[in-house]
Amino acid sequence: MSLLADLQKVFPKLDLKPTIESTMIKLAEEVGECSEIVGKVRGMSGEDRQAVMLKLLSRDMGREIAEVMNQQVEIDLSALAEITQKYQGLRERTVSESQGEQEIQARIARELLDIIQTCATFIYQLDVDLDALLEEHRQKLLRRGYLKA
Repeated sequence: MSLLADLQKVFPKLDLKPTIESTMIKLAEEVGECSEIVGKVRGMSGEDRQAVMLKLLSRDMGREIAEVMNQQVEIDLSALAEITQKYQGLRERTVSESQGEQEIQARIARELLDIIQTCATFIYQLDVDLDALLEEHRQKLLRRGYLKA
């Protein structure tokens, strides 16, 4: 089986018509979001961790509400109530500072998955022999000592 087929099992080709330029911009956006979590949430920016977490929760909640608003002919008030309840609980945990390192790592992992999906979307746009390039990449990693033969 080819790398492309394996890749598409995990990171499917999206029902979009991106350009190389729009995908590059999306990749930069996703890396920025991951950097925000790695740096700000871990206190490296000097910003208040709780304020950063509340901002991230607010952004996440807004995205979920937007999804409900965009998918429904009539607003599903129960779905909005569920979202509100979910984020109220997350907010309470943030304010009480009971969010641990595991939850922060899960946020980072989610952002990394977005980055990988964007990279897959990018590579699907290129007309290249991906299997040959993967073998070249593997050989480079071996030469540099990053992999053991």
